[in-house]
Amino acid sequence: MGMAEATGLWRQLLQIQEPWTVRECRADEFNRCMEIRVGVEAPRGWFRLGRAMAAGEEFVWRHIGFGDWRVRLRVTVPQGSEAPRHAWAGEVGMPFTRALDRQVLALLGEGVGMTGVCSLLDIPISELWRYRHALDNGKLGVSADAYAASTAVPVPPADGVTGGASSRVPDAADPVWQRLVEGSLEIDVRVLGLQMLLSRLRSQAALIADEQVRAVKLRELHRYFVRNERMLAHELGQLSLAEAA
Repeated sequence: MGMAEATGLWRQLLQIQEPWTVRECRADEFNRCMEIRVGVEAPRGWFRLGRAMAAGEEFVWRHIGFGDWRVRLRVTVPQGSEAPRHAWAGEVGMPFTRALDRQVLALLGEGVGMTGVCSLLDIPISELWRYRHALDNGKLGVSADAYAASTAVPVPPADGVTGGASSRVPDAADPVWQRLVEGSLEIDVRVLGLQMLLSRLRSQAALIADEQVRAVKLRELHRYFVRNERMLAHELGQLSLAEAA
């Protein structure tokens, strides 16, 4: 396959539209990594082809893999322009494109551990830690439509493992979780693990403005109660009183 055919194929796969275009793609057979260079071309005029515009800053983001190949995008932004807001681009200073962001946050929101996320998405733990640090400290802008799926409340299974009809744990969408994290609801906590979790979530919530990311944090607290329901009888009794109030 020639370069023109390859760039055209990747332009279709990534759904890149004008004025953006794929300028070059390089395959690293040894590491099974495809590097895609994206830039902007000036509009085509009479009797001339589109010309590359004056280059400005270059951004590098890891994208969703294709098969067992990793995909990395190098996006060159014209001088005086902002970074693109498309799914194949990412936030400035972050390691992932928005499309990969959705998958990472969805897995984290479902309680998958850091090692599991890296294994499932084939991403380095160092990049995931950088992403997670930005997320926890409110430094990552998250769009509501991008992460709607990751913050949806799952339907509990019939066996009650995640809080069924026989569970005393309030529903994940119950306002009591937000009250707990915000600190407007204070309860007597006897379990050290819950004390530490609440302290961490409250400090993070003070920095996070995005409602979608905050929703992920509330689900983290809900999952803790579900998994440790037997040892949290004292705390759950207080939550039941708060619900009834």
